[in-house]
Amino acid sequence: MGSVKKIANYFKHYTMVSAGALGLTGGRAPYGPLRAQIGISDPCNHRCVFCWDHPPDDRESADTADRFAGARPGVMSLQQFKEIVDDLYAMGTRRIDLVGRGEPLTNRHVLEMIRYAREHDMQLLMVTNGSRLSERIAKGIVEAGVEHINVSLNAGTPETYPHIHVTETPENYLKVKKNLRFLSDCKIAAASELPYLSLTFVINSKNYFEIAEMIEVVHEVGAQGADFVHAHLHDGTPDLAMNEAQYLAFHESLPAARERAAKLGVRSNLETLAVSTPPYMPSQMVGPTVVPCYVGWYYTVILGNGSVMPCCQCASPVGHVTKERRFTDVWASSEYAEFRTAAKSLPEKSDRLMTCECDNCAMRPRNLAIHNFLHPLNPIQVGGEIQKFTPGDFLRKMRGRYGEPVG
Repeated sequence: MGSVKKIANYFKHYTMVSAGALGLTGGRAPYGPLRAQIGISDPCNHRCVFCWDHPPDDRESADTADRFAGARPGVMSLQQFKEIVDDLYAMGTRRIDLVGRGEPLTNRHVLEMIRYAREHDMQLLMVTNGSRLSERIAKGIVEAGVEHINVSLNAGTPETYPHIHVTETPENYLKVKKNLRFLSDCKIAAASELPYLSLTFVINSKNYFEIAEMIEVVHEVGAQGADFVHAHLHDGTPDLAMNEAQYLAFHESLPAARERAAKLGVRSNLETLAVSTPPYMPSQMVGPTVVPCYVGWYYTVILGNGSVMPCCQCASPVGHVTKERRFTDVWASSEYAEFRTAAKSLPEKSDRLMTCECDNCAMRPRNLAIHNFLHPLNPIQVGGEIQKFTPGDFLRKMRGRYGEPVG
């Protein structure tokens, strides 16, 4: 019966997303988001060269000036988290990503939050830098049945790590590896496949030369997957761009890395990476850069300070969760409806989207998949790079099956 209910819930969710995407709800969302990203802690204990939220002092810029919706970074209370989970569950949401603009393991209530979400049968993914992954936390994560842990490691060797995580040392890198190995051992002791453990590497001019070492690290710590992403640059990070010679060397290293990953049983997105151009390089993308956006119906972001962001690439909130105002109130607000309507009307410009990076959209493949599925007689023509993401891929990703790339 549980499976039947889940299938019925997903069907209702996708029907509501489709109704909104077709303009049948006037900007309202009759059902909750398919996936909610909750940042339970806005502060971070690391400073990374590519980070927009907590950059090193010498890399702050206009792009990074206000990433917390005009408010101070906050740490979410356990009570507020429970109320948000209650609201999401009542609206049909069954996936929560403990991902934010800071380090979630710095919230002292993190295990209680995880247990509460799991008691509501929520699928859970967490993104962390791994530095606070203590034995107590690791055991609690395994016991609770968290489905996916993604660790931002960004280096294949201790020597490179401080060039990316500039507040850290080679010894800290080894400590993170030890933490991850302990988590893997906890899974073995519990005879559990969960959580699926993957490591993320943001590829840039400071680490492009050690893809093979990154694959080796994934295997060493007992992780199952490696997710590689190209760095997105902001005003303070032009030196992170690979030049033509570096990109060529990087590209030439991929076949051997893919072969090694296959031999070690490490899942990776290296095949996709091989045909993906870094966003700061001339692109072979076919079709419009800015496309209609449907994110307002299937996704939401809640920061640790209570700000509700309609997309992770927007800087202006559509509302705030407070003691007096629940998430359901924000989700049903006219501000959110205005965002959905404006986003669906892209590439038409709107003041509501002024702080959103719609011309550099990480959700573009998903939005294209939805748009072309719902408008088969008038699809947006795109190249092969986007066609790799199909409507079926969208559904699988929104269902949150562990073992899939985080993006």
